[in-house]
Amino acid sequence: MKTTTLAEAFAFFGTFPDNPRWSWSAVSPDLKSVAVTIWETEVGADGSIDVFGNPGLADWTSKPGNRERIRNLKLARENCGGLFHVIWVTARDLNENPWTIAGRYPEEHFMMKLVELDEVTGEFSAVLVDPASEDHERRAMADRPNKPPAHRSPTPSGRRRTTPQKAQRATPTCLTCFMELPATGVCDTCG
Repeated sequence: MKTTTLAEAFAFFGTFPDNPRWSWSAVSPDLKSVAVTIWETEVGADGSIDVFGNPGLADWTSKPGNRERIRNLKLARENCGGLFHVIWVTARDLNENPWTIAGRYPEEHFMMKLVELDEVTGEFSAVLVDPASEDHERRAMADRPNKPPAHRSPTPSGRRRTTPQKAQRATPTCLTCFMELPATGVCDTCG
C-alpha cells in the first residue's frame, strides 16, 4: 500500500471535497458515500476515536475543513447509516506541534460508524467496523489487513554530489489549506 495525495485518496471512494487543499472530508455526488480524514494515531487500539474535549478544539472549530466535515458526517448519519470511509493520515513526527503529514492512504477493508456528533463544534466519536459483516461488527486497529506504509526520513549518505544540482528550498505551507505561506507566515486564505 502506498501513500496518496488527498485528491487521490478521496477519489478512491468516489468522493469529492469542496476544496482539495483544505478539506478534511468529502462526499459522493449521489450523497451515498462519505470519506473522512483521520489522524491514525488518534484512533485507539480498540478502533475507536473520540475527539470530544480535544485540547486543540479552539484551534480547529472555525476552520472550513471542520464545517465541511460536520455537514458530511450529518450526511453519513442520514444517508449511510452512520458509516463513512476513512482516509488515514500519518504524522511525520508526533512530537511536532502541529503535526505535519507524512502520508495519507485509504482504508480499503473497514469503515467507521459514527457514534455521536456535536453539530456546533464538530466534535465526534466513531468506531471501526467491518461493513461486510452482518451487523457491522466492530474491529480493532490490529484487525486491518493493510498496515500503514512506513515513513522513513531520508538518511544522508555522506557522499558528495558528483553532478551540480540546484538546492531546492522547502516552501512553507499552511497546515490547514496547504497553500504557500507569504513572508508573514500567516495564511491569506485561512487567517
